Amino acid sequence: MTDKTKAWRVLIALVAASGPLLQYGLMAYDETLATLPAKTVEFFSYFTILSNTLAAIALAAPLVAPESRLALWSERAGPRAAIATYLAITAVVYHTMLAHTWDPHGLRLAATTLNHTITPAAFLVDLALRGGQGEARWIAALKSMAFPALFGAWTLAHGAVSGFYPYPFMDVAKRGYPAVLATIVQMGVAFAIVCLIFVALSRVRTRTASAKPAPLSA
Repeated sequence: MTDKTKAWRVLIALVAASGPLLQYGLMAYDETLATLPAKTVEFFSYFTILSNTLAAIALAAPLVAPESRLALWSERAGPRAAIATYLAITAVVYHTMLAHTWDPHGLRLAATTLNHTITPAAFLVDLALRGGQGEARWIAALKSMAFPALFGAWTLAHGAVSGFYPYPFMDVAKRGYPAVLATIVQMGVAFAIVCLIFVALSRVRTRTASAKPAPLSA
């Protein structure tokens, strides 16, 4: 790993971690010790926070513990395609459906921009530059649906108990279970389709690289 490559990887790992950390700090600042635990659960009930945190962990693990199972998993083409899918959909959903619903300023704007724009863009650039280890398998698209499926199940379970729903399109109290379940299914299909695209691009990248002729030796 060259110094420039390492510097880039450290930079995007820090960027990916800074968004959730800044967002949590802003949230915790307004809470008391009595209310903080419940608000922390709500904080980690946002797909944006989960996807950015997963990206930060996947980017940092190979730098901190390169021989660990987590680091080896994080560098594989399939998982990297899945994480890229989560971040891409996070960015698209926010900018098309949610950005107009509020007007953040100052540090809140910085945190929002990091989580919904900068980190997704940086991860996609990193994926384009470095790819992933091994050839991404098509089954990765199916596996990628597990994370959003668990998120959907948690949202419904937690919402039924607390009444808290992180996004308007998942608010059972306003939309009802049939509409929300239909949305979850539609989004699950969207995750699979987007991941298929990333897997296809990864496979083309891998095969193009392997097809390059070896340099002539003297």
